[in-house]
Amino acid sequence: MTVSDIVKTHCTGCCACMNMCSKNAIQMVTDEEGFYVPQVNAEICVNCGKCYSGCPGNDDHHVDESLTGYLVRLKDSVHLKNSASGGAFVGIASHMIKQYNALVVGAAITEDLSVKHIIIESTEQLIKLQNSKYVQSYVGNVYQQVRKALEDERTVLFSGTPCQIAGLYAAVPLNKRERLYTVDLVCHGVPSPALLKRQIEMDSKSKQGRVVDYRFRYKNPNAESNSSYMMMMMMMRGLPLVRRTAQDVYFNLFMQGLDFRESCYNCKYANLKRVGDFTVGDCDSREFYPYFHPSESNSILLINSKKAAHLWEDFSVLFDFTELDVHREAEYNHQLNHPFKRSEQRDGIYEELLNEEWSVIKNKYAVPQSKIDRYKLLFLLNTPAWVRKILSMIRQRLKG
Repeated sequence: MTVSDIVKTHCTGCCACMNMCSKNAIQMVTDEEGFYVPQVNAEICVNCGKCYSGCPGNDDHHVDESLTGYLVRLKDSVHLKNSASGGAFVGIASHMIKQYNALVVGAAITEDLSVKHIIIESTEQLIKLQNSKYVQSYVGNVYQQVRKALEDERTVLFSGTPCQIAGLYAAVPLNKRERLYTVDLVCHGVPSPALLKRQIEMDSKSKQGRVVDYRFRYKNPNAESNSSYMMMMMMMRGLPLVRRTAQDVYFNLFMQGLDFRESCYNCKYANLKRVGDFTVGDCDSREFYPYFHPSESNSILLINSKKAAHLWEDFSVLFDFTELDVHREAEYNHQLNHPFKRSEQRDGIYEELLNEEWSVIKNKYAVPQSKIDRYKLLFLLNTPAWVRKILSMIRQRLKG
């Protein structure tokens, strides 16, 4: 049997099979929905079965339940500003680079605006890996590069979704992982890169020229605040396009879980049995920690292995932190409890999203945005804290 026999509801597109195949008989292609899937070249394949037996989607991965965790906020204000939440990942990564000369692997927005896993080795490059990317990242042959680095006795920190961490473990034997450290994300599910690409193409038809960059989360650079869930498209000319979640087709579908990869609805990693040494994500139970940096974005950091526990002792000084009730967090953060429930609306949705007129898609899956609202958002997202405070006082007096 080969990886071709893995059913669609189990394949995560992690690229492990491609990295494991010694005959280079497997390449990743996109299916009719734009998701990455393996394609086996029957003329090269020798039917050894390694890709099938090693596939994480075909393997019951058993790990202990994570019981130790913290609510954290990075002390380094520069790195913190570029983080979606409390800077958990960048704090770990900067420590690994400085103390262990480590290579750091994670998802980055590339020049063609697609999201791919890349390898960096300096703290100056960390900004490429920061901020949330709500789309499936293409791993390519990065697992092979990680394996070679480990064989060359380099330390590696790898970050990704739990299924990507499982893919890495499938491609790197246990006896070569002594210097490997992993950070998995609390993942809600991944939409197709093809849908994001289409939206970017549609936005690039504006009078402001093409889209040159984008963000799913945004922090006010002039004030301490929570990061805002906004789709922000930086344009070739003029001000960015910025839309609230409900005003943006891609983001609105993502938040409702209507366009995830089929395997995401059956995710075996959506629980407290984590595959990474660390787990990072937003804190959904923050109401129980009212005195820990209130009104600011903070992160959860779960310690899932002895390796992680030893590292935490070394770098905890980089953070403000308080102990997290892990099981309570799992009650509020559903992706630590169960996968996103599949809706019947998911049936055939990509045939519509990738082929229907974009104006029809917008009318169905997003609410209209006025120009006034766009400029209001740009103003509020960049207004200094003291100005916002004065405006709030004025509003309160007018109401009185």
